[in-house]
Amino acid sequence: MSRGSAINLTDLSGEQVSEWLQSFDTILCDGDGTIWQDDTAIEGAPDVLNALQHRWGKKVYLITNNGLKTRQELFERSQRLGFDLPSVRHIISPTAAIADYLVESPEFDKTRHKVYVVGNAAIERELRQHGIDSYGAGGTEELALGDKWPDFVAREFGNPKAAKDVGAVVVGWDEYFSYCKMARACHILCSNPESAFLVTNRDAVHKYPAFCIPGTGAFVAGIEACSEREALEMGKPNPLVLEPLIKSGELQTERTLMIGDCLKIDVGFASNCGMLSLLVGTGRYNNLSDVQREKGRLPQPDLYLPRLADLLTYL
Repeated sequence: MSRGSAINLTDLSGEQVSEWLQSFDTILCDGDGTIWQDDTAIEGAPDVLNALQHRWGKKVYLITNNGLKTRQELFERSQRLGFDLPSVRHIISPTAAIADYLVESPEFDKTRHKVYVVGNAAIERELRQHGIDSYGAGGTEELALGDKWPDFVAREFGNPKAAKDVGAVVVGWDEYFSYCKMARACHILCSNPESAFLVTNRDAVHKYPAFCIPGTGAFVAGIEACSEREALEMGKPNPLVLEPLIKSGELQTERTLMIGDCLKIDVGFASNCGMLSLLVGTGRYNNLSDVQREKGRLPQPDLYLPRLADLLTYL
């Protein structure tokens, strides 16, 4: 079968599915909408991933753009929901990718540098587990009633210490995003040209049946505009997040399958990395027709399944 053909896997013969199963050694699987919804496993998903590991000998990693939990917290969730992953190293998350990146960066000295976080407390927890000091995560910062922006700037940025030894600005999803936070990030990035500028993901909007809300991509866009700096994305679809596994030889992209529920993020990630792709219909796309209508606008998967559980009959 050709790449990006968007074929319903259930239309293939058993022999064709068996041949396809032998075409990859490693599986990268998305979380939300693919194998779980919030804190509930999608029916049959644990059975499929466990069978692929134990019956077919596949290496399985969960890869998510969820920056609201640490890698350890996501691993604990996977165990609680019945996914039999070997260790926490089989979780690829933006919070861990950010911490690992800073630890490995020659420009960042964790004995001296600290991190300013525009985002939630999980980022601070992950950084702390890696021995990195940070501030700002999970907090509010707004202009007080009667306060004016010049007063805020003079008070907060008039002292050179406001940006001293801040080696990175990290942006994640932040329900308390504000002008003051954007101004502080702008001041640090402009004052410290060598500081890292990282973002958990660029998901611009989160769509729900009854409403839509801004995503991390909306927050970081404002900071990029005023700082005239571009943030480095530490989640899908950036291939950078796979570099540690590729360098260690644990993963060969041409022998890897990406399973997800989003064309732009998951299938786009597979395309960027030269991986096989399987899209499931338990997230954004409920049927193959909706997927095919996006052809020419968004990348197309190699295969489609209404539910990951539908693969169980072939295993």
